[in-house]
Amino acid sequence: MDENRTEKTTGELFFLEYFNSDRVFNTIKRADYLLLRDIRSRAGERGKPGRTYLADLAAALDIPIPTLSKTVERLQDKGFVTWKTDRAAGQTYVKLTSKAVELMDDESRKMKTAYDRIKAEIDEKDLEQAMETARKVADILKESKHMY
Repeated sequence: MDENRTEKTTGELFFLEYFNSDRVFNTIKRADYLLLRDIRSRAGERGKPGRTYLADLAAALDIPIPTLSKTVERLQDKGFVTWKTDRAAGQTYVKLTSKAVELMDDESRKMKTAYDRIKAEIDEKDLEQAMETARKVADILKESKHMY
């Protein structure tokens, strides 16, 4: 993997997994970005470029199809996806619009820029420790959610 791609992914992961802040997202909501990112990453899994089948996405995210359908409909209303039926497969699929791709790329660049500044101002060892601590806190909160 090339170095630029690795840094972009690391910066993106910092804000998506360790630093859960909507303040970073200016043009698109964090929740929308996360789902659009999942749609993008699964596009073409069935050999159909750009398509992400709703059933596959629901299974991967462990979300009931009716719940996911409502969310995808909201994304469609915002102009982020198109939602169509593949008659041959008998299933619906979504595709990202150019608007969604542009906004996601813009937010990804912003995350990378912010992360680069954080790396420049915080010692690498301290940043790694902070990320490890944030990961542990997130794991505890996930476990606690299922305990109560």
